[in-house]
Amino acid sequence: MQTIFVTGTDTNVGKTYVACLLIRKLRAAGLATGAYKPVCSGAEFDAAGRPFWSDIVALRSAAGAELPLDLICPQRFLAAAAPNVAAEMEGLTVSNDLLLSGFAAWTTRGDVLIVEGAGGVFCPLSDQITVLDLATQIQAPVIVVAANRLGVISHTRLTVDRLRQSGLDVAAVILNEAQVTDSADPAISTNSSQLSHWIPDVAILHVAFRGEAIRILHHGQALTNAFLQRIVETT
Repeated sequence: MQTIFVTGTDTNVGKTYVACLLIRKLRAAGLATGAYKPVCSGAEFDAAGRPFWSDIVALRSAAGAELPLDLICPQRFLAAAAPNVAAEMEGLTVSNDLLLSGFAAWTTRGDVLIVEGAGGVFCPLSDQITVLDLATQIQAPVIVVAANRLGVISHTRLTVDRLRQSGLDVAAVILNEAQVTDSADPAISTNSSQLSHWIPDVAILHVAFRGEAIRILHHGQALTNAFLQRIVETT
């Protein structure tokens, strides 16, 4: 099984939406595709008072099978805080071993595994391990999800630079319309060209607000990841 690690420049940039879109696209291309979120915090509650995590529900639905919750996300905590903090609020700790063994449980289950991190690359998953640490241990190509808004140029460059300093391959940046945007906004209308200018060796892709297509924005940039080549639209 091949792996793609999805991270973001920050929280609330649309990582889960993009991760689910990737899973659906890969499955439509005929690839058995799984979903793994090493740890999740921030539960909601149904009418009966039972907790659920919307990210996990979305990933499970995208994978198209009634997969066990523990397979998709083996460590789940209630508070809307960094996972290690949310765990501490319940008198628990995040298991470093389970972060990796949960990933290993997928190794013979399909063609592709989409791993979705939490927050940005320095978000703590446990008291010892950040998203970046886990990505470095997994050593998979990384997709960086960035919300198309003011500030994304700096946030994206910092994220890409730090991933590369850790020896990771940045397969693409996906500029995501995380909310309805004003096309006349000069930042929003120029972010893609600025990202292409400052990180010319990374493919800049785009997902419209609640869109179902992943498009390449600048055709001079090489899209080298074989799985992305199968699902990214070039028109």
